[in-house]
Amino acid sequence: MAAFTTFSSEALERYLVMFGRGRLKDFKPTPGGIENSNYFVDLDNGGSISSFVLTIMESHGFDEMPFFNKVMTQLKHYGLPVAAPVMTLDGMTSTIFCGKPAFLIERLPGEHLETIDATHCEVMGRFIASSHRALGEISLDRENPYDLNWMQDRIRQLPDSVSVVDRALLTELAARYEELLQQDLPRGLIHGDLFQDNALFAGGELTGVIDFYHACTDLLIQDLAIAINDWCLDDNRRLDTAKRDAMMRGYEGVRALSEEESASLLSLQQVSAARFALTRIDSGDPPLKNPREMLDLAVHLMP
Repeated sequence: MAAFTTFSSEALERYLVMFGRGRLKDFKPTPGGIENSNYFVDLDNGGSISSFVLTIMESHGFDEMPFFNKVMTQLKHYGLPVAAPVMTLDGMTSTIFCGKPAFLIERLPGEHLETIDATHCEVMGRFIASSHRALGEISLDRENPYDLNWMQDRIRQLPDSVSVVDRALLTELAARYEELLQQDLPRGLIHGDLFQDNALFAGGELTGVIDFYHACTDLLIQDLAIAINDWCLDDNRRLDTAKRDAMMRGYEGVRALSEEESASLLSLQQVSAARFALTRIDSGDPPLKNPREMLDLAVHLMP
């Protein structure tokens, strides 16, 4: 589901006036998406059609909008394939639509990949490292909404449907996360959710990275762990070492990892799998995505 908030074309037309980018030609919900309401919006400016994405925040407050705007704007200015929010005629990027925070963002070209190979993984590793370098140049901070305290709290509140074995696994990995946080590993701003459906490719080229609404301050290596757990798997959802090595090669071609970071990567992959298992368990009954995939991956990654 990609649209929780609905509206009339008349309401959207009134909202779009403040941008001065043309008249509404068409709009429709985007496929996929489980947190915010997202719409593709086409505008006609004297016969020239421009495409945008309207994102209506369903769980973020107005006070968080400047942070997301600065992250996307910095990455775009750094030359990375990221679209920054469009400014209104009076210079605003954070707007209100249907009583909720909203961004209008230029639609990037490309499509989601249907198959992933090592070359794609190397490209993504290079992007992740480049984004870390770019965001390291600005003074900005946002607490991780899925930090250790959150994990421990969610484990205490697990539904009865979660088995004793899975509870023990999640508890063990939360304890491992606590140990890792005591190691003084490099920290900075990360994407925090760089799954395959948040990247666009055209002709083998990375043309867009989207959905920075999980961006936060965390261990830099956590970003790599999250991405490896989705991009670097085989058809059986088991770790593909060739793809992982390619992503690592792309990353370290831009930013070298410390010995401590390299040593912590596998453990952080396990922690990441536990985190996403918890968010899926927490998403409803039935869950929006299957938590079993992440629980099984965490077990597979155990030494």
